[in-house]
Amino acid sequence: LFGTPAPAAGVTELRFQAAGVERRAVLVNQAPQGEVRPVVIVLHGGRGSAEEMRKRTGFDNLAVSQGFSVVYAQGTEWRPGRHAWNTGYLQRRQVGQTDDIAYFDALIDLLIARYHADASRIYMTGGSNGAMMTFVYATRRPQRLAAIAPIVGAMFTFDVRPKTPVPIMMINGGMDDEVPLEGGMSRNPLVAKAQAAPFKSFEESLKFWIAVNKSVSQPSVNVSGTVTTRTYAARNGGAPTIAIVDAVGGHGWPGSPALRADNRPIQSFRGADRVWEFFRTQRRAAP
Repeated sequence: LFGTPAPAAGVTELRFQAAGVERRAVLVNQAPQGEVRPVVIVLHGGRGSAEEMRKRTGFDNLAVSQGFSVVYAQGTEWRPGRHAWNTGYLQRRQVGQTDDIAYFDALIDLLIARYHADASRIYMTGGSNGAMMTFVYATRRPQRLAAIAPIVGAMFTFDVRPKTPVPIMMINGGMDDEVPLEGGMSRNPLVAKAQAAPFKSFEESLKFWIAVNKSVSQPSVNVSGTVTTRTYAARNGGAPTIAIVDAVGGHGWPGSPALRADNRPIQSFRGADRVWEFFRTQRRAAP
């Protein structure tokens, strides 16, 4: 299987209360006593689970080789083995009134208090519905995250503006029919039926974060094959904003096998590698 978990990585199931509900996550490669480590929190999509993201992303082996901890978060179960996040605008029937902001608040508190997480180096990434939740949490709790990397996701609203800049790397595919670059309703009827609002376009979201982060207005541009990377550098007191689009990429975690014949995820790079390459350079200044 792609991303087969590393045998040397210690695995700890976390169970804790959030907004009066028992929740869970899976921690891999916990820091030893007397040491603190960066933590990458990984969010599954709207049909996934913590275990599915362990297999699909390949973060386990990278965490062991690079010396960070990885936490696979898990949303609300809406069908056996399938979980989703409450972004406020997607799969509301399945997730109800679940308070996922409280979930991540409690999870991060637990990681810092008991599992040797470096509070200045907590990162969040996710795919699809997990990317959407990453956007939502970052707008509401920007001070808790050192950087974010939403992948094949979209925003629904710009109503909440982060109070502090958040380094961000957005990755999407030009051939993604489920979360199209132009925004609007998904071209997948099942996803569209679960939408309570249209997606914001990739370019609209990019402009939002450039403004939030006080990034420079003109990017440096790198084109490699089908992949275009635009880097909007940080100005004083701001943060970098990076936009990556693979023109032939579909919906799914970059580098992972296609789940459907007509929908091939980005294959030009491995998502975990590209995300960590960005995260490792970012740190949240002490308040």
